[in-house]
Amino acid sequence: MIRGRALLPLLGLLLAPAARAQPGQVGAEHVKAWLDSRRKMVLVDSRNADEYAQAHLPGAISIPADQTKAQAGRLPRDKGTLLVFYCRGTGCTLSHASAAQAAELGYTYLLIYQGGLPDWLLKGYPVEKGPDPKAPRAPAARPGASH
Repeated sequence: MIRGRALLPLLGLLLAPAARAQPGQVGAEHVKAWLDSRRKMVLVDSRNADEYAQAHLPGAISIPADQTKAQAGRLPRDKGTLLVFYCRGTGCTLSHASAAQAAELGYTYLLIYQGGLPDWLLKGYPVEKGPDPKAPRAPAARPGASH
């Protein structure tokens, strides 16, 4: 019996990476409650920057799904910080792609708000508008450069 108990921690270590690879799901009510209580988390809008500028969840950062690894420096240093990803709602896979890349970067507390912005708006929750002030800017066109 002692041998079996000694193996339990090892079993937990073996299963932990697989569990991390599958982000959980979260609903609007939880996200809203966490925002209202100022819970430590990072909301990541996985849509493109133009969509983000039109409307996004309060406090969300814009990291388009195809730029998650390139913008990894914008994510918290603490890999155990709660990251909540969202996008265009049911049927949209951008948040899943972003969460998978975050898992590859070593983040362990990942949730997906599958309802995304459409669900948030249907519930009448507040949104913010405008570009992400900390997002990298596209390089400006050089004067005289041809298109």
